Amino acid sequence: MTALLSVRDLSVSFRQEGALTQAVRRISFDIARGETVALVGESGSGKSVSALSTVSLLGASAQVTGSVTYNGSELIGADEPTLRGIRGNDISFIFQEPMTS
Repeated sequence: MTALLSVRDLSVSFRQEGALTQAVRRISFDIARGETVALVGESGSGKSVSALSTVSLLGASAQVTGSVTYNGSELIGADEPTLRGIRGNDISFIFQEPMTS
């Protein structure tokens, strides 16, 4: 099955007060059309950062490297109108509410 979303060597670091902290280190995965994927891991393991980075929803302090392709188009470095058209329409997230889990 061909991947609709392909993430390759995705790494995310944050710069705070001059220091660089790596939050996600070189993850790769594919999601095919019709698949549902859950990111599972301990608190602080990088699940939310990984998901948010796929559609550039992290703050300015985030440094994202690697490749995220959706339907053949590269999303890392894509312009805001392109990303706005994909967010919520094509790619959505359901975040766990910690108070109800």
